[in-house]
Amino acid sequence: MCPMNCHPTLCGMLADVEGDRLVTVRGDPANPDSQGFLCIRGQASREIIGNPARLLHPLLRDRRGGELRAATWDEALDRIVRAVQAAPPAATAIWPGHGSFATNYGTRIHAQLMARFANFHGSHFLNPTMVCWGLGAFGLALTGLLETHTKEDMGQHSQLVLMWGANLASQPNTARHLLAAKARGARVVSIDVRQTEAEAKSDEVLLIKPGSDTALALALLHVMCGEALHNAQFVEQHTLGFAELAAHVQAYPPAWAEPITGIAAERIVALARQYAGTRPAMIVLGGSSMHKGGNGWMAARAVSCLPAVTGNVGMPGAGLGPRHGSGAHGRGLGNISAPQRRVPGSALPNQMPAFTAALSDGRMQNLLLIGTNMLSSFADAHAVAKGLEKTALVATSTASTTTAGSCRLWRARKASPRCGCHRPTPRCGSWQTVRPSASPARAVS
Repeated sequence: MCPMNCHPTLCGMLADVEGDRLVTVRGDPANPDSQGFLCIRGQASREIIGNPARLLHPLLRDRRGGELRAATWDEALDRIVRAVQAAPPAATAIWPGHGSFATNYGTRIHAQLMARFANFHGSHFLNPTMVCWGLGAFGLALTGLLETHTKEDMGQHSQLVLMWGANLASQPNTARHLLAAKARGARVVSIDVRQTEAEAKSDEVLLIKPGSDTALALALLHVMCGEALHNAQFVEQHTLGFAELAAHVQAYPPAWAEPITGIAAERIVALARQYAGTRPAMIVLGGSSMHKGGNGWMAARAVSCLPAVTGNVGMPGAGLGPRHGSGAHGRGLGNISAPQRRVPGSALPNQMPAFTAALSDGRMQNLLLIGTNMLSSFADAHAVAKGLEKTALVATSTASTTTAGSCRLWRARKASPRCGCHRPTPRCGSWQTVRPSASPARAVS
């Protein structure tokens, strides 16, 4: 599989090797998902193997501001163990980034193992989604729709597809299923703040103002409830709070939403009628971009009301479509993180401000940052940097990053072609390691 962490795109890869040297990588035509496709990120992944800047052993420093020195794996791991054992469990936190999901994004087994350790030990496990699509998932969970339908289901059954903040560059393997739906006669509507690849495949495009997704969804609900376009039987049997919702959206007519969204009121009315009158209709919700602004999770709450109000739930081709990090209905994967082992009330909220506060007031002594760059990911990087200076140990397993400058230990899991595979700088208090591959790859997927 491609080592990059895309989802729901999981691409097969073939590696061409001459002796011990990786020559090229290419898409695997036998892979049932990607069928030979490999994007530019996947093609660039060959630069990782054999890169002269890739470190093959740990580096550490003995005191803050000291010089980096080479270390053995045992010394580096013992250093972490001593630091973790010397502090209360609540003074240690683990934050895996998307880099830790490489080659296992479909199962997320690496993150589950980290969460399992935290739950047994009592340390904090910080969900990596809090810097991207986690707020959207929070909004969806509050309303009730978390599971998604697959792209294959969309291609075979959907009669209307709303690409809401979703583009095909983020999930290229979805494109052929979208085209299959369109070839059957399905209508495709794109809603976004910019022109994307999906626009060229759409029958209609609504370019809205950034941050106005909630307003558009509320106006659509206003039309559906006001014109009695909702599925009364489904609403009665399978939902709660419809009367309160209908009363709430009376204050948000399309005319109110027009100056906020930039979409003419009559187009909002037409879209509401079209969505409510088409079954099955699927909404492919953007993975993270629309959830990063202020109150972005409200958009997910409002949008996820649309399938419930119209009864587009529990049938092929309906509901919410494939989304970054989502779990499809019935995929049947277990979870080994053992959340029941955690003492109730002992975990930090998975929110950037809450964790930054824990760093700033000295509650956090040890940080294990796996495949992530906290300073470039967190809001208020200045406060995070000050907090990192108060920690006793910061271990990171990624290539040279801004966060690594605050580390006492540093290991890079892989040298990423996107970051330039930089060597550590003199100010980096860290240890860096990359395990050399046990054996060269052989033209296998």
